Amino acid sequence: MTRVALFVAGLAGAFLAAFVVGRVLDVGERTVPDAHAAEAVHATALPGGLSLEQDGYRLEAERDEFVAGHTEAFVFHILAPGGKVLRDYDVDHEKRLHLIVVSRPLVRFLHLHPRRRPDGAWTVPLTLPENASYRAFADFTTGGERRTLGIDLQAYGRSRLADDRASEYDVLVDQHGDELDLTVSIAGKPVELQRYLGAGGHLVVLREGDLAYIHAHADKARLSFDVPFPSHGEYRLFLQFKVDGKVETGSFGVTR
Repeated sequence: MTRVALFVAGLAGAFLAAFVVGRVLDVGERTVPDAHAAEAVHATALPGGLSLEQDGYRLEAERDEFVAGHTEAFVFHILAPGGKVLRDYDVDHEKRLHLIVVSRPLVRFLHLHPRRRPDGAWTVPLTLPENASYRAFADFTTGGERRTLGIDLQAYGRSRLADDRASEYDVLVDQHGDELDLTVSIAGKPVELQRYLGAGGHLVVLREGDLAYIHAHADKARLSFDVPFPSHGEYRLFLQFKVDGKVETGSFGVTR
C-alpha cells in the first residue's frame, strides 16, 4: 500500500482521502449478536495490541522472521490465563480470529483470517513483501470480551516490488471528536456499499508511534464509526469496504 494524498474539503472538520487499494479475500461464518456491546465495554480499557500479553492471555508464535517477498506459514497460538491453549473463541464479525499485519512505516496493511488446527494453533500463509519490520495483531473475542495481542515480525532479503494501484473511490471524512462519518463516492456520486464481515465497513485505527490498536465497525444505517481514541495525537486509519463483491482497502490519517 502506498501513501495517501489528502485534500481539504469546504466544510470544517471534513477532508477527502484518495485511496490506494488492495484486494482482500472474503469468506464468512456468522456474527455474534452482542459484538458491539462487547466493544463498548472494552473501549474503557487500555488500548490493545501493545504487547504479547493482555489480561493473562498470551500470544506465542513459532517464528517472527520471514523472507521478504516469499509466502511462508505463520503459526501461533493463544494461551489462556493458567497457560493452557485457548480453544473457546466467540464468532466476532463472522470470524473467530482476525489477524491484522502492518508495516513500519504504516504503508502496508493485511487483514487475514487464519485457520485453526486441531491442536488449537492458528496458521495462515503470510507474505511480507518488503525488507522491513511489521506488527501483527491477533484480534479475538472470548467470553464476550475482545482482546488484541501484538507481536513484532521482521522480513529480510530483497523486497518485492509493490503492485498497488490508484483507487477509483474517494472517501469524504467528517470528524466530530471520536465520531467519524464517512461517505464513499466515485466521480462525485455516492457508492452503494455491501456488507463486509457482518458490518457496513471495518476501520482499523493505529496510533502513530506505539501502534495502539482499535478495530471499529460501521453501524447498520450509515458508514459511521465511534472510535474510542485513547489519547490526543496522530493516527493512521485503514478502511475496508465492499463494492460489487470486491473488498477495497485504503488508508488516511487523522489528528485527535
